[in-house]
Amino acid sequence: MDNQIKLIIDQLTGVLAKQLEAHGRLLALLKQKRQSLRQVQYEQVTTGSQQENTVIQQISELEKRRLQLVADLTLALDTHAAQPLRLAELAERLDEPDRGRLLVLRQQLLEHMAEVRRQTNVARRATESLVSHMQGLVQSIGAACSGMSVYASNGAPPPQAMVISTFNTTA
Repeated sequence: MDNQIKLIIDQLTGVLAKQLEAHGRLLALLKQKRQSLRQVQYEQVTTGSQQENTVIQQISELEKRRLQLVADLTLALDTHAAQPLRLAELAERLDEPDRGRLLVLRQQLLEHMAEVRRQTNVARRATESLVSHMQGLVQSIGAACSGMSVYASNGAPPPQAMVISTFNTTA
């Protein structure tokens, strides 16, 4: 195997390992967010969301690097390739132990990404539930301030109940 191909494979392995680590950090942050939502610790939710954003940006940069390395490896293996091959297809063209290393890292990364997706959906549903609850509280406060019922006969809040005024004057 030529040294250029070996160098690309080593760099690709390193990027995949870093992506795996970053997804692990993201998973931990998503679990912390869910716990913070459960315990109604809004400051921690905000801080956690900022940390999530930082990790997501890192993952994005790593993904750009991974795509470039896959394209480079595709061209190194097949100079006439019209487009980059998928990582699994590339790995199948390599000898052991490189094939096994790339396939194992790829599979681990796919599993982490699926778990991140699942945890993100859980956090999203919890956040939506909390927002819905808060909207109900705001409507109840609005009804108490305006002296109107919270819901009209059709089940929707009346337009007057949606207006909250903190300054009321008469001439």
